[in-house]
Amino acid sequence: MGTLFRIILLGMVLAGCATPDPRVLQRSLEAGDCASAPLLLEQEKGKYGGNSELLFLMDAGMVHLQCGNYGLAQEQFREAEQLAEALWTKSLSRNAASFLTSDYLLKYPGEDYERVMIHLMSAMGYLQSGELDEALVECRLLDSLLGLYNTKYEKKNVYKEDAFARYLSGILNEDDGELDAAFIDYLLAARAYIDYNEDYGTPMPESLQEDLLRTGVTVDRLEDAEAVLKNFPGRQWTTQTGTGAEGKIVYIQFSGNAPEKVEDRVYIPTRRGPVTIAFPRMVMAPPTCGGGRLVLRSGAAVIESDLELVEDINRIALKNLDDRKGRVIAKTVARAVAKQVVIAGLSSQGDDDMQATIATVLNLINMAVERADTRSWRTLPGEIYMTRIFVPPGVYTLGVSGCGEPRQDLRTLRIESGHTRYVLHDSRYGLPKSVSNGQRH
Repeated sequence: MGTLFRIILLGMVLAGCATPDPRVLQRSLEAGDCASAPLLLEQEKGKYGGNSELLFLMDAGMVHLQCGNYGLAQEQFREAEQLAEALWTKSLSRNAASFLTSDYLLKYPGEDYERVMIHLMSAMGYLQSGELDEALVECRLLDSLLGLYNTKYEKKNVYKEDAFARYLSGILNEDDGELDAAFIDYLLAARAYIDYNEDYGTPMPESLQEDLLRTGVTVDRLEDAEAVLKNFPGRQWTTQTGTGAEGKIVYIQFSGNAPEKVEDRVYIPTRRGPVTIAFPRMVMAPPTCGGGRLVLRSGAAVIESDLELVEDINRIALKNLDDRKGRVIAKTVARAVAKQVVIAGLSSQGDDDMQATIATVLNLINMAVERADTRSWRTLPGEIYMTRIFVPPGVYTLGVSGCGEPRQDLRTLRIESGHTRYVLHDSRYGLPKSVSNGQRH
């Protein structure tokens, strides 16, 4: 009995603990204050606590990524990947204490989509530091991880393939001269976007169909490409068989913040006090304007290209939590039942009035103990936009326009024939103070 009361008291303490708040880090990034980022991260680390170490590592990786500290970002993402894998594979039988109190007693293992996004964000960092082979490796690891998750669950997740990562993998393979591999990636990406359109409302980017048809002609698999494109009636496809002496720009933009978890509670009145059940729910606030146009200027020449939505992390997160809702509710209900069994045993002494009083007090205590796990990776973007454009060799000023705002010039870069430049911009924050450009030679 003494052990149970200690667990309950610990749960009450946890119930008063706040979920780590990334807004301090975000405000620093909005101000472009990357110089103080290492010190700020160290100051904020203690607020996460030992059970939210994974969240700290993921947030720290995003801060370093935005600030151009790509080596430090990769260190944080690698630690996050290893920790997430260890926590995911840990036996639930070791978590008996949380079964009587709250999931906050456990180390946060991350949602499935968050653990996948560690690899995607790592790939973004490698693109910017010019380590393109490593970026391709991260895309492959991401795909393997999704496959692993979907072999584990009896009810398969909707999020079984990441269309954007597949598309990016195809671009990297094509740049490396691996045209057969590039075509396969483009084909799988197109198929994945069919599901994306149905599940998340994210249509296939027009640039992908161009890449699919172009490589389909080159590797003599045009029929396979056209068979997939038949799933998009009403759209006009154009076949581009070559890019001549042009160079290529792949511009990727982060917009908005990932959704926030909130708690939903259900109170079931009984004569022995209210039985409490709490479970998480995702709430998203999509950016009012997340797209725009890429504007390239070279002398008097101006080239523009619309940004296309390639990854809606908001809707992936919502659907991912919805996919495991049954597992969450089953565990929550089982925990409530187990608590009632314990409470019934503790309140079995004395007359009926005394038993009812003890049970009521314990159920009221449980109202404070029972708490949904609302931890989540809030420094992730809510949406990812991209444009892929071929341009003549030259020096270009790269800017972005849209949302009724004046064009924002981001940088100047040189485009060489047959080379690709990768540019990542997080529209939520100020321009990073340190920038490295990814380039395939």
